[in-house]
Amino acid sequence: MRIIPIYIISLVLLIFSCSSNDNEINNSPIIYPEFGSEIEVQINGLTFDAMEPFISPSGNYIFFNNLNDGVNTKLYYATKVNDSTFNFAGELIGANQTTPPHLDAVADMDGNGDFYWTSTRNYPAELNNLFHGTFSSGNISGIERVQGDFNMNTPGWLTMDHGISLDGQYLYFNNARFDDLNCQGPCETTIGIAKKVNVSTFSTLQNSASILQNINDTNYIYYAPCISSDNLEFYYTRYSKGEITSSTVFEICVAVRDNSTLEFSIPRVLFSETILSLIEAPTLTVDKNIIYYHQKTADSHKIMMRYRV
Repeated sequence: MRIIPIYIISLVLLIFSCSSNDNEINNSPIIYPEFGSEIEVQINGLTFDAMEPFISPSGNYIFFNNLNDGVNTKLYYATKVNDSTFNFAGELIGANQTTPPHLDAVADMDGNGDFYWTSTRNYPAELNNLFHGTFSSGNISGIERVQGDFNMNTPGWLTMDHGISLDGQYLYFNNARFDDLNCQGPCETTIGIAKKVNVSTFSTLQNSASILQNINDTNYIYYAPCISSDNLEFYYTRYSKGEITSSTVFEICVAVRDNSTLEFSIPRVLFSETILSLIEAPTLTVDKNIIYYHQKTADSHKIMMRYRV
């Protein structure tokens, strides 16, 4: 019988060992973030609804809009007292239109002060409805439309929501088609990723669809995307497509990945409520320790928060 040299046996064992380790890594369980009990956020001096919150990268400001009915929807901000308490500061100067009906909503900002929001300015004469400006001390200046191939440029389609990465390099855009005669709310939605060309121009990634393949599902309506500061956790809101009834469930979800170039995991539902206690629009602090969102209450919409556990 031929004797196999000891170094070949060692090599085979080493390869087998590495292969086993690789399989263990590939089959390792997905670790999702978890958050504790809900805490109501107090905004001193605020007397109306607060929806679509966004916590600034510094944590010193929380931006939000009032009731998003599209009649007189405006952007506002408040200054931080502590994690769950803010002082109402007023309108976000420069961001809001003045003549109803109008909508200026869904605040978003990167770490450089580049501010983004959804606006119906001159819509539908101009169909690209995502705007950019520079934020400083409660003011937005240098206002311009955001350009890019992510704009559908088709009547009925809007960039309804969006999320900008902390470094400003990636725009998570949320396009939605509206048809009031045939749909209640958006008829369909899709989420994609675009790469920065400059502060007001983004180009869709070639692998955007594959990165989000576990998230985009035609059975759901998606909106309110939020990407964590390290680009590894993706938060959003969804509900089942179809007629919205009192039993329709709205879900705040998260998908994760180990590397910012990989596809996101299958999502997990973090919190859910029926429309009577509607929850929407997650936003995360830079350190990922606090999640804010809004919830429908008996008399208004209020901002809530939870600590990571």
